[in-house]
Amino acid sequence: MIEKIITGSFLTNTYIISNGEECIIVDPGLDFQKHAEDIKQKYNVQAILLTHGHMDHIDGIRYFHVPIYIHELEVPFLFDDSLSLYHQFGKKSNFKKEALNLRLVKDGMEINLIGYTFKVIHTPGHTKGSVVYSYNNKLLSGDTLFHMGMGRTDFPTGDALKMRDSLKKIITLFNDNVDVYPGHESKTTIAFERKNNPFI
Repeated sequence: MIEKIITGSFLTNTYIISNGEECIIVDPGLDFQKHAEDIKQKYNVQAILLTHGHMDHIDGIRYFHVPIYIHELEVPFLFDDSLSLYHQFGKKSNFKKEALNLRLVKDGMEINLIGYTFKVIHTPGHTKGSVVYSYNNKLLSGDTLFHMGMGRTDFPTGDALKMRDSLKKIITLFNDNVDVYPGHESKTTIAFERKNNPFI
């Protein structure tokens, strides 16, 4: 089962993927403490998957002591408040590397968690280490692919040309019937985006 929680002033989509009493969390965002308490009461949290390192997708990791999967190029975002955008909004992350159980991912890797296999696809553009995760005909697209749109490329390490390449990569890799769960806004499908997204 997949559940969506909309968090913080950026209206970020956090996803809870469960299988019985176990779950993983994708991109736990800002203002997440109460959500974390509710999730831990309901599920045994096994891991966190991060699509990239912006504050509205990572801030909630502070409430969990579980493996955190992140692309190797994105690790510096956890400890550099300018990269993660905390600094730009007058905030501090205060993450300590020794306190985080980081698991580095790369393109093509498969991760087996809670009975599902999550495939990692590196999709630079929004940030240099952005990834999407696919499993069971679902795509967790972070801030790469949106409904009728794509993520911004004007933040640190963003690259508009690489973003276009990443969008083409997604459309090439996945069939029309794949459901897309983006980091912001509403769910969509590969078929709809292939036909209607002006950036593809």
